[in-house]
Amino acid sequence: MNRTKKRAPLLLALTAAIGLTGCGVSADSSNGPEQGQLDPANPTKITFYTYSLAAPTMKPGMEMLIKEFNDTVGKEKGVVVEAVADATMQQYKADISAGKQVDIVQHPFSTLDSSRLSLGFEAYEDVFPAEELEAHFEGISPNALELGKIDGKMYGLAFTFSTPIVFLNGKLFEEAGLDPANPPKTWEEIKAASLKIKEATGKDGFGLAPNNGWTTESLILSNGAEVLAEDRKSVKFASPEGIEAIEMWKDLYLKGASAPGTDSEVSEQFMAGNLGMVVTSTALYSGFKKASEAGGWEVYGTGLPQFGDKPSIPVNSGSMLAVRPDSPSKNAAIWEFIKFVTGDRGYTIITSQIGYLPLRTGLADDPNGLKDFIDQNPLYRINLEQLSRIKPVAIWPGEYATEIVTAFNDAIAKSVMTPDGDVSAILTQAQQDINAMIQ
Repeated sequence: MNRTKKRAPLLLALTAAIGLTGCGVSADSSNGPEQGQLDPANPTKITFYTYSLAAPTMKPGMEMLIKEFNDTVGKEKGVVVEAVADATMQQYKADISAGKQVDIVQHPFSTLDSSRLSLGFEAYEDVFPAEELEAHFEGISPNALELGKIDGKMYGLAFTFSTPIVFLNGKLFEEAGLDPANPPKTWEEIKAASLKIKEATGKDGFGLAPNNGWTTESLILSNGAEVLAEDRKSVKFASPEGIEAIEMWKDLYLKGASAPGTDSEVSEQFMAGNLGMVVTSTALYSGFKKASEAGGWEVYGTGLPQFGDKPSIPVNSGSMLAVRPDSPSKNAAIWEFIKFVTGDRGYTIITSQIGYLPLRTGLADDPNGLKDFIDQNPLYRINLEQLSRIKPVAIWPGEYATEIVTAFNDAIAKSVMTPDGDVSAILTQAQQDINAMIQ
């Protein structure tokens, strides 16, 4: 990437003379990353690659978010965001390889390190002023601020994200003699309720697809195990606690207490009123609620189940904003966009129109923010409560991140779905293979 480091002499003279501090301008680059001047009469164009724009359920909300920025802050400051719908989350890679300028990416967490090393994504601390970062981060959940960090630096700010919770079909619970207002709290209780629903109604009681990926990490962490070591130099999911967690899941699956199918299939089964419980992201809540109202049943919810008396440890789904500006003016322009979409107004739109959590949790009780919306959709509070103990989903290390993700997910699916498979042997082999890639 070719980063411009020189300023025009006239701009330096003007900056020194009048002490420009607004519009993203830094008078002394020695105090931090160089910020260029924005000009409303000659706006700076930035490209934003976003998979939400390609998803039918998310597209209207994302379009609203981008348009509102362009019509307000962008117009005032001199920034125009051009969005690129990236359905496969591969277009940004192809365009970077082709030499096109890609400024901001709605990036998945798992492969961030690979993008940092090979595609030129930069740490926030290296392109945005420290004092502005500090001021903007006030009001964002401290745990959420850790989600996109690698080796202590922020390479992505959490954007659209959630934690896994259990959605319940109130009608099926009641038909099975269960109280949906007093839902299962442990995995043992989940199994008992699931089998009771199946016996009473003939419909599956619970769904968690073996290929879901992110919730797997929550299971392992919740039983006291690790997935990726803290120093990111090895994986540790094949510990006794990790193996026990996956064996529990296999038992659910093979005993008929967990419905077969992919992540999307079990979610569709729940929406159709044919599944008692499903573990998934809050982003699906609005769709579930509409389906329940149309089907004449009520959707309930509860937090991620725990192992015995161990508190559950949720990880995050979703995306972060990763950046690769190529000039001081892009630094300033990108920062204006990030401040808007992760500010109060941005998260009001993201939660109410797209369905993800507001990282600015105070909005949930703000009458000018999301209070009315949360009051009408109370299950969001389950997720907000879980933020207090969230741990970051694994950002897999190095250039083999994609291969590591595949190896990990394949090992979990094989462990859960193979009746005569040895969970310990399968996970241990996968752990050895992944550690060989890392090291």
